[in-house]
Amino acid sequence: MTTSRMSRNQKLTPVIKGRTITALTWDGLAAQLHFDDGSVLRIHTSAAPPAGKPPATLGKVTAVRQSLDTIVFALEEPSTLQFALAEPTSCVMLRDAQVVLEYAD
Repeated sequence: MTTSRMSRNQKLTPVIKGRTITALTWDGLAAQLHFDDGSVLRIHTSAAPPAGKPPATLGKVTAVRQSLDTIVFALEEPSTLQFALAEPTSCVMLRDAQVVLEYAD
């Protein structure tokens, strides 16, 4: 993963800043971040985690940084949650608890 050209995702950060990630699930190569308000962020990744890998750190989102191949969620703890993207675009989709689209990239 290339993190040298990471910049703040100016569109996604204000939408999810302050929401708490309560669970991380996988559907094949798609990571699904479940938030405390019932919304779900789906990320198309280049690879699923290996079996037996410890669960990811969860918490309240403070910012989102992104490059062409990586997305990183900064959390309050301070810790981060990082994913390798499958493609530079069309990899991230957020739907609210009523399944209404809130964000797509």
